[in-house]
Amino acid sequence: MVNEINLSLYLICHHGHWNDFIRDARVIQRVSFEKSVPITYFFSGMQLDKMADARESIHNDLWFDFVGAVQKGHFINPRVGYNDSHKPELGIMPYNHIPLVHPWGERIFGDYFDGILRDQVLWSKGIAEQKYHRTPVSIHPPDGIYAPAAAHCLRNCGLDAVVVSGEFLRDFRHQKGLLYWASGLRHVMRTNDVQVQDSHFSNARDFIYAVEAYGHENNMPFVVVGCDIDEFNGMRGMSLHDGVARLCCIADEAYRKGIKMININAASHWNMYQTGIEHVWPWNNVFAMINGNGDMGFIEEGRNYEISHVVGLIAKRFHEGWDVDEAKHRLWEAADAACRNTWCSSCLSGHYQGNINRARHLLQG
Repeated sequence: MVNEINLSLYLICHHGHWNDFIRDARVIQRVSFEKSVPITYFFSGMQLDKMADARESIHNDLWFDFVGAVQKGHFINPRVGYNDSHKPELGIMPYNHIPLVHPWGERIFGDYFDGILRDQVLWSKGIAEQKYHRTPVSIHPPDGIYAPAAAHCLRNCGLDAVVVSGEFLRDFRHQKGLLYWASGLRHVMRTNDVQVQDSHFSNARDFIYAVEAYGHENNMPFVVVGCDIDEFNGMRGMSLHDGVARLCCIADEAYRKGIKMININAASHWNMYQTGIEHVWPWNNVFAMINGNGDMGFIEEGRNYEISHVVGLIAKRFHEGWDVDEAKHRLWEAADAACRNTWCSSCLSGHYQGNINRARHLLQG
């Protein structure tokens, strides 16, 4: 049994509306700037870009310069030697929730990784570097669509760690929460058995007890827990006030119990426990958080085929010397996992059709 438990807590931020920016900035202000809780925040490049452009307005609304506060060094920046396991971290997600791996797309992996994924990741990284003066080293696959096949591409983009949902491990409890290596990229496995947003953890003491018990019972010194920031910013069950209070109380209770709270970057480097994860997760298997058993049935096969077709067309036109930038942007919008979902709304269906049709039109010979 392990003697020491470390808790890594992360929140996913992926909004596109003004009120969402204000809510997210308030949570980060109260929890990680004022309370100094070392949460890792995963932002889409889109949100980072829009929040930076709205810097003055956010400052006026909150009396808090969110962009300036990040720039001044409260968040870690490992690439320039500024690293502290007990400080918050700025991570990224690809643009607009696009999958890290195209489902059932083994035949186009080369074109997808080099021509699509790489651009998305570098764009998001570039926004963080140019406008926030941080170089992200950790990434979270949006909507859990990920496969080890993408690891080499992400590593070449300058990333160190990726947080992966653990649903696909089913009952392989010992593997959950452990790190493993693939193409030099560190993988941090989320512990899905403990959900920080659950109502029965309204008392922070109960949550910390669950984290501690899980770590001891499964011999895991590092427990990684995360969810959408929506759970704490007033957009779902908890009010903004209650969400902030819960996160702050979790930190207080962790310190009281002697549990160390660390960011994702620290967890990815410190955990020396490795596991042969490839035995339960083949290199080209794509899994999704939406279906806990790894079933990709939520993706509409016809739309997925159309996405594959456009990826192939972009690669072909690029090699022929065409300017494919706008087509790529249209693909990014259409390939949002929600837009390919069989239960998506009519609004999202219209968004998908408009963008995929425009991409096809731009690529016609």
